[in-house]
Amino acid sequence: MTAHDLPDLSALRDLAAGARVVALGEAAHHVADLHELRDRVFRMLVEEHGFTALVLESGFAEGLGLQAWVAGGPGSVEQAAREGITYGFGDAVEVHRQLGWMREHGGLRVYGMDVSGASTSPGPAVRALLERIAPEVGDGGVRDRADLGGRVEAAVRWAGLDDGERERLRADLRALAARGRAAGDAIAERLAASVLAFADDQDRDAFMADTVRWILEREERILVSAHNGHVQRTPWDGMPVLGGLLAPVLGGELVVVGTTYASGPAVRITDRSPRPFDWAVALEEGVPAPALADGGFDLVLALGEVRRVPGAFERLRAELRSPYPATRKVDVVATQAGVRVADPYRWLEAEDDEVHAWQRRQAEIATGTILGGQDRAALRALVERYDAGARPALPKHAAGRWFRPEADTVVVAGEPYGDGPAVAVLEDGAVLSWLAPSPDGRILAIGVCTDGSEHNTIRLVDVATGERLPAPQQLLHSAWAGGVAWRADSGGFWFLALTGTPEEFAQATFHHDLATAATVVEPVPVPAGSREYTLVQPSADGRWLVASHRVGSPIPVAVRDLTVPGGGWRPFVTDCAGTIAGHVVGDRYVAVTDVGAARGRLVAIPLDSATPDDPDSWAELLPEGPTVLRTLTPVGEHLYLGELDRTFARIRVLDRDGTPVGEVPLPGRGAVAAPFFALTGLAVGAPTPELVFAFSTLTTSWSVHRHRPGSPEVETLIPPAVTLDAVVEVREAPAADGALVPFHVVRPADADPAVPAPVLITAYGAANVPTLPSYQPDLAAFVAAGGTLVQAYLRGGGELGRDWYLAAHRASKHVRDDDLVAVAEHLVATGRTTSDRLALTGGSDGGLMCGAAVTTRPDLWRAVLPRAPLLDLVAGMRDPYLDFVIRKAWGDPDDPADVRRMIGRSPYELVRPAAYPAVYVQAGANDPRCRPWHARKWAARMQAAQQGDAPILLHVFENAGHGAATGHDVIVAQDVEWLGFLVRELGLSGAG
Repeated sequence: MTAHDLPDLSALRDLAAGARVVALGEAAHHVADLHELRDRVFRMLVEEHGFTALVLESGFAEGLGLQAWVAGGPGSVEQAAREGITYGFGDAVEVHRQLGWMREHGGLRVYGMDVSGASTSPGPAVRALLERIAPEVGDGGVRDRADLGGRVEAAVRWAGLDDGERERLRADLRALAARGRAAGDAIAERLAASVLAFADDQDRDAFMADTVRWILEREERILVSAHNGHVQRTPWDGMPVLGGLLAPVLGGELVVVGTTYASGPAVRITDRSPRPFDWAVALEEGVPAPALADGGFDLVLALGEVRRVPGAFERLRAELRSPYPATRKVDVVATQAGVRVADPYRWLEAEDDEVHAWQRRQAEIATGTILGGQDRAALRALVERYDAGARPALPKHAAGRWFRPEADTVVVAGEPYGDGPAVAVLEDGAVLSWLAPSPDGRILAIGVCTDGSEHNTIRLVDVATGERLPAPQQLLHSAWAGGVAWRADSGGFWFLALTGTPEEFAQATFHHDLATAATVVEPVPVPAGSREYTLVQPSADGRWLVASHRVGSPIPVAVRDLTVPGGGWRPFVTDCAGTIAGHVVGDRYVAVTDVGAARGRLVAIPLDSATPDDPDSWAELLPEGPTVLRTLTPVGEHLYLGELDRTFARIRVLDRDGTPVGEVPLPGRGAVAAPFFALTGLAVGAPTPELVFAFSTLTTSWSVHRHRPGSPEVETLIPPAVTLDAVVEVREAPAADGALVPFHVVRPADADPAVPAPVLITAYGAANVPTLPSYQPDLAAFVAAGGTLVQAYLRGGGELGRDWYLAAHRASKHVRDDDLVAVAEHLVATGRTTSDRLALTGGSDGGLMCGAAVTTRPDLWRAVLPRAPLLDLVAGMRDPYLDFVIRKAWGDPDDPADVRRMIGRSPYELVRPAAYPAVYVQAGANDPRCRPWHARKWAARMQAAQQGDAPILLHVFENAGHGAATGHDVIVAQDVEWLGFLVRELGLSGAG
């Protein structure tokens, strides 16, 4: 704009002659011509009327640094304006020109009059105040807590704080402000007022008016620059504003000037959600200036066509899209088997102060984005209502009594859920990982985890007295090997534990003797170099020990006859790729196996066999049938055979020779509770006199039942607490290769299946682990909130037998992901949902499935929610535990061809710039399996690559692990946020 394009300033020249304050309004922010006009007006006021200061609609604290530059301080004008003028108002060449002129002129001052941090964070004011007062212990913590980040980040983080956290910060700020007011420093006093303004939610206009009055105590004549809506004399939406608050004090010494223009750019803002600053923004050209308030101005300066500051709209859009903390990149290349791949967020693998601070900020942003505009109490009530149906821990039997967990205690009683005394009490924050009473019932062994990691230690308790007894000091990596396996004489036990640090992931089998308190390594002959889990299975008669090896597909690798003096372990079944999971029955190992039978058969292997590796030497007790055989449990003199019939549970009763003699009448078509991995299911101890089991369906929560061999009925010990008002449908989707992928639909009873619904797919499809049609509290709460759940049974899982599992294993792992897409596309094609109403969730390896799905098919989803995820396969190869997992399930980290194939399926490496759907990643800070750096690195890369408007959110929960040992309160908090994200993205209405 040239000089002759500016309005005539003669009228203002006359009005300003007797004014102490000229308040110049802006018709719109980020308009280059209005910046130019302010520069010309201020020069005129300085040169003709002796004005000495420019007061900006900007933070007072930030303005101190800007004034230092104007007074001759170091640095560039661009940097000074960017750091010293809030709201981004300093990013304009016209502003730089004005500040440069002020510096050259000399004797002029610039002030900010607004609250700090672009009105959303007290951080700048706190930092400035701490520099001007005497330090005290704890100042660093106050500074860190007050630094909420940039405008959008700070608003979102503040929205995410609960009432207690907000009040603690407010109290810190009030105490700091009191120190500032008592410092005897005028600037410290004003900074204290800025800090207090945030603590007490002071109105911005009131604070700005107070600041102007403070400035007038130091300056004779000033130009105040702010939006028209602030400087006008009349109220805005009924609320007094800066101009109106100054008018009674200044009287005729105040001149209020408004600006307008004929046409120019206008930013249109539409709220997308209740989250602060979650706006859709659009830029329109050729729009007239907003109308001015009647009677609000002494003078109006009119411009013609005006221009927006170049890049201002783009900067606004980028700011709104990325309310995340700054995340640096590093020039690091990961090399595996000679294959090189960029690893720009390697620094997020560290567990240091920088990473943890970044992690906390990400968590606060996630909470604020999700819950900032929602009814948290209603969400929590919904989660807790359906959590009441969570799977109960089953009691363990020993010597005619039952030992069961109950809250933070272990109770012993004559009946599974009868009244009885507490024999062990856990401290606050501790979680019971497992329990194992000795066969004689005198000693109780329990595993206790105190940090959510699943790492647990053994405690021994005298049942009669409650006294703690000396126990082994070794750390158990998890409960996957069942805790401890007692000797038949109750004189000691075997257990699997770490031999070094958890990070090294080296384990060995130990034996602990109660009489001597000695703990020694048990020399079980497992395959050389194996990192697999091992479980010792003692026979009830005390003669035999069998060592089962491999967590997902166990086999009895070694046997020992304790009646042979000096007899040691000898190899048993050592050359078998399949599963042989069973128990010692007499002198035979009776087991379910998929060797020679993809759906499973029942076999018996003599424990003294000279050829146990030869399947032809095994006696077949029950041949393969139409169902999938999964578990075998000794009960009295019988064997209970757990089966899956197209995913639904069935239990048959066999005699000790394997002959079927009956069936357990289950309460419906659903699932019987079972450990996640087959090996854990072998840790049953001595045979119980009756079967106590938990059962649920997709719509009925967990109940507990008892079945006695020979009885035609089951007894209900604990009835289901929750029943969903929902309908279950059994469906199939055709995969690309023609296979039919089964899935279950759980929809609210009043939902019309012909109308596209908000749908959440949940799946796993890995490790030969079957996904069960069972009750899950978080999924039930989603359905109760109005969503439709689709539980898919993808290849790679164990639902339909070994062939189903191997179809998506190692080199064919991609088949699992293809099956998922087939189910999703089938749901869309059949009208059950649309891609903008379709969400996906999964945990662990299912979290990797989510990561692959969102990076390869971002168009298919509205929201994706990985939980405790594995996301960086290449980095996982450097982690001893994940190296073990990857070698089993994915390929050989030492083979370049396998590494390149795995890179092609690794979500971290799959991230590319794209418009991604909304993503919410949950992880545990103490997860030893999928360490939190997976989630951190992937989320950072996704945030940088996001070209759409949807949020990419990360919350790493403290005191949480992979899930099994996470405390109940943390689980509820995780579920509230997880559900809140789905409510936000899918528009569910049932959460209150």
